[in-house]
Amino acid sequence: MKNVEPEIESGRGLTWRSMLGILYAAIVIQPAVIWVYLSTGNVIAVSAIYATILVFGELAAFFGKPLRKQEILVFMIGCVVAVAGATAIPSLIYNIYFRRHDLVASYGLTNQIPNWFAPPPSSPVWELRTFFHPDMLLPIALFWVMVPLMFCVDLSLGFLTRELYVEHEKLPFPLQQVDAQLCTTLAERSPQGLKVFMISAVLAFSYGILLYGIPTIGGAALNVYASIIPIPWVDLNNFIKFIFPGGSLGVATDLTIIVVGLVLPPTVTISMFIGSFALYFIGNGILVRMGLFTDWTPEMSLSTAWQRSVLHFWAGPNVMLAIAAGILPLIFHPKPFIGAFKSLLKLPAVAKRGTISLKMIMALFLVGTLGAVALAWILVPTFPVWIFILLSVGWIFVLNLISARSIGLTGVGIANSYIKEGAILASGYARADVWFAPTTLPAVGVVPNGAMWCANFKTAELTETWPMDIVKAGLMALVIGFGFAFLYTQMFWAIAPVPSSLFPAPFWDVGVTMTSLFVSRNISVFRPDWMAATFIAGLLLQVLVEFTHIPISPIGVAVGATQPIAFPMGYIVGLIIAKVLGRQFGKDWVAKYRANIVAGVFTGEGLIVAFSAAAAMVFKAIWVKPF
Repeated sequence: MKNVEPEIESGRGLTWRSMLGILYAAIVIQPAVIWVYLSTGNVIAVSAIYATILVFGELAAFFGKPLRKQEILVFMIGCVVAVAGATAIPSLIYNIYFRRHDLVASYGLTNQIPNWFAPPPSSPVWELRTFFHPDMLLPIALFWVMVPLMFCVDLSLGFLTRELYVEHEKLPFPLQQVDAQLCTTLAERSPQGLKVFMISAVLAFSYGILLYGIPTIGGAALNVYASIIPIPWVDLNNFIKFIFPGGSLGVATDLTIIVVGLVLPPTVTISMFIGSFALYFIGNGILVRMGLFTDWTPEMSLSTAWQRSVLHFWAGPNVMLAIAAGILPLIFHPKPFIGAFKSLLKLPAVAKRGTISLKMIMALFLVGTLGAVALAWILVPTFPVWIFILLSVGWIFVLNLISARSIGLTGVGIANSYIKEGAILASGYARADVWFAPTTLPAVGVVPNGAMWCANFKTAELTETWPMDIVKAGLMALVIGFGFAFLYTQMFWAIAPVPSSLFPAPFWDVGVTMTSLFVSRNISVFRPDWMAATFIAGLLLQVLVEFTHIPISPIGVAVGATQPIAFPMGYIVGLIIAKVLGRQFGKDWVAKYRANIVAGVFTGEGLIVAFSAAAAMVFKAIWVKPF
């Protein structure tokens, strides 16, 4: 007998109510996210969206028509896409700032930067602070051409990885369980589930007042930054610098990081800790003792030590470790990969399962990737086109496969590292223009959106939502959200320069420094011998796990190796909390309500972050105070 799972009747989530929520995010949430980003460098989009979902859900329940879980999911995903422009559009201002920066001029790069990236220094755009100038035509046109190309790539790889990891491998996707539980709790409003959710939210809100509320509001109102609890982690480097020079140690203080340990499998949590501890505690200590990590000083913070060690030593090995952990399982177990393509080939119609055919996936992927290659080749015709193809077609495909599998197993994606920079350095190309050419790769340190779409499709499955509804909502939110983000960014720029006392944009100078070092070829992050050794180590680990079944997750080790040690330490704390709750209430209770706890924590912290940001905006906007 062959077991056949009953087909789930997916519900429609794209309604006028969910679209109203997306429009609200684009019009109301967007300016707050942009303001906070330009003021502090922090991105509060997710926190603000969780808070908005709670408010909308309660309003709908108050009027006797609670939102359905499908509507809440479409609302959530649409809001995320809508407010993505809050960090994307200000990059147009950053590009101008970069070209005019003194450090860039000191390297002799100012006149080497192409005008399609940013207007020349002689342009009046910087003084006028406006996008509406002929000198901004090319940079803005290039930006708006790349947005739909990227959407095509992301959507195609999202559908492909969905077939691979959601339909065939059926990976657990631990954090998507949380999003699904949030949607279900707010929609079904079961008394016990809602009670656990609300208690968690209240506790997180109270803790968030100490962690974020007082420092944010106090800094804006009194210009006094009083941090009661260290943000974002307790830095223990000062306590270990003489015991183990070079090593880094710390514990995350943000509850949204800690509670992830409640939903991650213990094997994955421990594996992530092993990966981070091996590199940034033991590895950095060995490098210091060997005299290789010359940048290290006893006064160096956890953040600085992590950034410097990644930049000079671990970026290349991290890439190879991620490839080994993400690709080797497909080689050892090819059936799911082959089955995914066979399933796509056999799909008789889009409407049956809410997906698209393999031909459509390939068409979207090739239009997006080859379109970006053609555009980059037109802008930089002297650079080898095969490297553009390698980056925009090959690596983006591999990166999404790895990252989507990582999200499916650990809840955390593999972010883009310095592959583009390494490829350009290895090419020997001497001119600066290629560093600014468009590719389909996300920014360094950012998880590719194709993998995120795969995660969205898993959440849609868990909430019985029609997948094409979240695609349509995402497309509409992209157009609406980016349009309003463009207008709001222009409005804020017209109010005050960026950077300025009102909009410090604190992380921009770091970005200028890093990019300048690469473009001037004063840095190299890739050592072939280290990369080869890491890949071999990853291969041996995968073989060991396959044949001995030891409780280690290779992808967990790879993800941990990309994170500062404070984050996996935070997951360990969450794992301990889960064990304590299990002893107090029972393992079955924890298994049933842990997603409610995590959803409540995300929502409670989201409320205080959104409230603090709004209050800070009010205080910062009061330029002239009455005497």
